[in-house]
Amino acid sequence: MYLDTSVLVKRYVAEPDSDAVDDVVEGFTLVSSELAVTELWSALLAKERNHGLMTAARELAWNAFLTEIDEGVLRLIPLDGVMLREANGMMLRVHPQVPLRTLDALHLATYASVITGPLFTKDARLLAAAKLLGFAVVE
Repeated sequence: MYLDTSVLVKRYVAEPDSDAVDDVVEGFTLVSSELAVTELWSALLAKERNHGLMTAARELAWNAFLTEIDEGVLRLIPLDGVMLREANGMMLRVHPQVPLRTLDALHLATYASVITGPLFTKDARLLAAAKLLGFAVVE
């Protein structure tokens, strides 16, 4: 199953639907883009800045993420030039129905480059684009 950063945040930070996210991903091989390293870090810092997360909790969340990578629970797919060009194509394919953002397009291109289960996102725009592209998604 491919997880975008919106779902990864819910895996490592306690949010109202974190338990439901954990239930959905149970038993799947988890995959994401290496883009998630910077996106998750940014999200954790933003939560801390906005007083939604204490420093110690941010550190625990970050270490849990790194541990899952180290233990092979979460596999990160490296970005390459092919995926960058594919992301451009995906933006065009969903245009003008979905104004796909750069990082979301990179997630979709990464998802399309690997054989995996469905794409799991909590981002409405990314979900709309994935559906328009005919990708299997978690609803």
